[in-house]
Amino acid sequence: MNCICSPSFHKSTALTNSGTEVNITVTNSTNISSLDCFELVLCNCPDSVVTGAPLPYTVTVNGTAVALLNKYSLPIYTNRLKLRKRYYGAYVAPTTGDPYIILWNTPDCAKYAVA
Repeated sequence: MNCICSPSFHKSTALTNSGTEVNITVTNSTNISSLDCFELVLCNCPDSVVTGAPLPYTVTVNGTAVALLNKYSLPIYTNRLKLRKRYYGAYVAPTTGDPYIILWNTPDCAKYAVA
């Protein structure tokens, strides 16, 4: 069954642990413009690549690893996203600074709210 309904829908195809972050490889990861909608579904279990403390996520977009942030612009850690749940947000590529993906419907976690 093919669930890709629109170019803004992205399923995870692989997770890679670099030691300091977990990178999500997604479908439809090229030709994404700034402020495009970004719907993410995690199809791979982060417990298969993270054995210790939770790590922040990055997502490969247009060939570059970009930070995955919550609605408060804080990093989303591997213990915060549920499998097979659709998260809504946007890809943002500012004119100055690093691009990022912001997801609006992720659970809050006070433990990681320290700037």
